[in-house]
Amino acid sequence: MDAAALPPLLALAVAVLLLVRLWPRATTRRNHCPYPNPVLGNVVPLLRNFHRFLDWATDMLAAAPANTIEVRGALGLCSGVANADPAVVDHLLRGNFPNYVKGARFAAPFADLLGSGLFLADGRLWSLQRKLASYSFASRSLRRFSARVLRAHLRRRLLPFLADAADSSGQQPVDLQDVLRRFTFDNICDVAFGVDSSTLLLQDAAGDARRHDADAFFRAFDDAVQVSFARMFHPTTVVWKAMRLAGVGSERRLRDAIRVIDDYVMAMIAESEERGRGDEQHQNLLSRFAAAVEEEEQGSELGAMFRSPHAKRRFLRDVVVSFVLAGKDSTSTALTWFFWLLAANPRCERRVYEEASRHSRGHGHGDDDDDDHDVDGYDELKGMHYLHAAITEAMRLYPPVPINTRVAAAGDVLPDGTAVRAGWFSDYCAYAMGRMPRLWGDDCREFRPERWLDGRGECVAVDAARYPVFHAGPRACLGREMAYVQMKAVVAAVVTRFAVEPVQPASMEAPPPYEMTATLRMKAGLPVRIRRRRPCPTPTETAHQPTLTVTAPIIGTPSNQAPKSRV
Repeated sequence: MDAAALPPLLALAVAVLLLVRLWPRATTRRNHCPYPNPVLGNVVPLLRNFHRFLDWATDMLAAAPANTIEVRGALGLCSGVANADPAVVDHLLRGNFPNYVKGARFAAPFADLLGSGLFLADGRLWSLQRKLASYSFASRSLRRFSARVLRAHLRRRLLPFLADAADSSGQQPVDLQDVLRRFTFDNICDVAFGVDSSTLLLQDAAGDARRHDADAFFRAFDDAVQVSFARMFHPTTVVWKAMRLAGVGSERRLRDAIRVIDDYVMAMIAESEERGRGDEQHQNLLSRFAAAVEEEEQGSELGAMFRSPHAKRRFLRDVVVSFVLAGKDSTSTALTWFFWLLAANPRCERRVYEEASRHSRGHGHGDDDDDDHDVDGYDELKGMHYLHAAITEAMRLYPPVPINTRVAAAGDVLPDGTAVRAGWFSDYCAYAMGRMPRLWGDDCREFRPERWLDGRGECVAVDAARYPVFHAGPRACLGREMAYVQMKAVVAAVVTRFAVEPVQPASMEAPPPYEMTATLRMKAGLPVRIRRRRPCPTPTETAHQPTLTVTAPIIGTPSNQAPKSRV
């Protein structure tokens, strides 16, 4: 072939490819698409608004007639829909659940980290894992085991750390976000592996080696999540896959992080196997899944999927890493924003303090190590309705996972009439939904826990499709109750002992900037000063005489009215 003919042929091939990629747009012209450019898509405004991505998405969804938009990437390489409509969320997560799978958009970027774990699995592998996980989370033994772990980490790690910070000379600020991330990381690792190691507080010299390994695991996990999440924003997988093949840039950092994660988790699996299958070991998640995989002689379908010892260990590695991801940053993110919101709303802080002081009776800090003595403090925590409402309200405004994604296995039409083609992503944005006046009223941007309380002062839930913080349908979060128990226990233990004062005064008019990661973390952390409360019981506290050590009330004048503050 004449070499001169190659350029025209290549140009023709590119034109045909573009035509094929962009032709389906004609079938979705009725969709609301803020940036319909067939070549550039939304690339230019995305780059311009990436620093405020969630608020930009909220603005677009609020302006859409049905709170649903079509999203177009450059050259048609990435297409889908995003929505903030409860009816559509219900359709994705419940009504047409089989059609909306995790798919390659999420699975490919996170496959190196999560493998065949629950978060990435679809089909039969997912249903088998889900069934076992559901049974485990519903069991009383796991609840009691996780409660003992939480109580120990509060008493031996978090509270001593904060006490040291409060008593230190010069009142040096601490990054509360980092403290809470390390605390929840240590806690979930203990529940997942049954191994007591700390990245927050070193107890003795003998723990140096284990703490070093845990610190390396903590940092490697951060790197792996960050790079995996960044992969999702590449216009095509070709770029990061080429970088992975060459072992350069962020992909080299991910490779190194995965190696550290694998070494640590495989060592925990080997240690678990050496300990055997006693009752105590079966309480952690690793032992429960290991027992299920080993039941081949009883016809275990899950065990039959992973026949070789290496395959079984690799699967167990994926399982526990998935649970660490679920428990590591989601709870700490919610708590970080919660403490900031309390600082910005002194009236709410006082109510949380008074309720916690009234109901707490030694949870997480007493000297009684008797496992039968109300070990989880569940009854005490259950009575803290205002605290429950305040945490729920905080997650409405700042959901730990602000956006979730699914992929359409087949073409579909959403309840609002939006057309979805096979292979398109279908996102729902909990962050935007929490800021929709039609869902929460004109005060939707205010922090008002009272919106969750009924006339008797008890917390009332709403449909999960309207409040998808814990998702909905068959993939609804299994750890919801455990997360609430952990958050309420931490807040009750901390707020009754310490005043948490942000270095930068908290104002709802100027919330801290967030960063685009898998969870809604504060970009620069949350620097705070920790102060012990001065003894000054309120009349309510005097009447109830709680056994919890109660100190001074929150600094600030209480008000009978919620402040008109907005985010």
